[in-house]
Amino acid sequence: MNVLVALLVFGYPHGYFGVMGSSASDAGMALEKGLLAMEYNPGGLAWVDSLEFGFAGEGLFSYGLVGVSFKYAGWPVGVSIHHYNTTTGFTLAGSHLNGPFAWGGAFTTSIDSVRADTLSLRAGIQWGDYVGLVIGPQLEINQGVFHFSGSGRIGAQIPILPDYGLYTLVGGRMDMAPVGFDVCGGLAYEAFEGFLRIQSVVGIDEWGAGLILDNIDDRGGIWVRKGFTEQDWRFGVYYVRNVRPEQIREVVIHKTLPPRVEVRVDTVYITEEAVTPAQVPEEVQAKQDELMAKANRLYVAGKFKEAIAVWDEVYKLAPSTDLAKLALKNKRDVEALLETLNKMDSENN
Repeated sequence: MNVLVALLVFGYPHGYFGVMGSSASDAGMALEKGLLAMEYNPGGLAWVDSLEFGFAGEGLFSYGLVGVSFKYAGWPVGVSIHHYNTTTGFTLAGSHLNGPFAWGGAFTTSIDSVRADTLSLRAGIQWGDYVGLVIGPQLEINQGVFHFSGSGRIGAQIPILPDYGLYTLVGGRMDMAPVGFDVCGGLAYEAFEGFLRIQSVVGIDEWGAGLILDNIDDRGGIWVRKGFTEQDWRFGVYYVRNVRPEQIREVVIHKTLPPRVEVRVDTVYITEEAVTPAQVPEEVQAKQDELMAKANRLYVAGKFKEAIAVWDEVYKLAPSTDLAKLALKNKRDVEALLETLNKMDSENN
């Protein structure tokens, strides 16, 4: 009976690394996106839109991981290899994005030359940047003896003052075989439209803090953790690079609007030749590209007026480019959407 119950409980991945996962504890692990998500919540792998590679390490790289993820036939997939003291293993994962929801699965194996070998399956779902949940069993094999275990992890990010980049983080964990639990909570602050994030969380057993730096192609950071009963500090770093194809760029914008409005999902394919006409200086083209990425971030974050202002900047820089025309179209579409919402609010009042 205990084995059957353990097979149905939540699974927990191997390793403590990545700024989101480590500084936000359970909340961050459930909401991690991109390459490192397959080590925490494989649902977060769904936001990989091209090719990513990166590494993570704990301490003086006592725990090391390297991995790569890419989009194959519309499905983000990934593989990573990790090593810790006497343990070496790998992870395989796949995911899918369906509107604001993402779901995925992962398999991890770790071979230990001294202690038990482990196998774990994980299935995870995410709702945007707000809620994440991971499920799946874990099996330990020690000299022919099998032991099933598992744990449940859930995390949420709740906006407090989203216009000022302030959020609260909450999370929880429930273990079985042996039984245990943990809850945590904390704060996160995003500055410069998400390019800089500082957060800290306190749980029952420990506290953590981290700093994340992020732009359109690079993401990295540092973190620290400290248990209340142990003397040692734990720290780590990680870095992920998003490599975009030279000829085709895929820009996916997804946003959950109020319940009375359907979810809007836009996918725009932009050829490199269309983005970079010869008559426009290269520095202007690069600036437009940077501003479009910024506007997309603001749009996804629900900051529609700020996104409109940035699209205006793109258009004013060089109205003749296709990016400028796309920015103008985005601006008009969002303005029309906001006008419709205002009318609906007036009618309801």
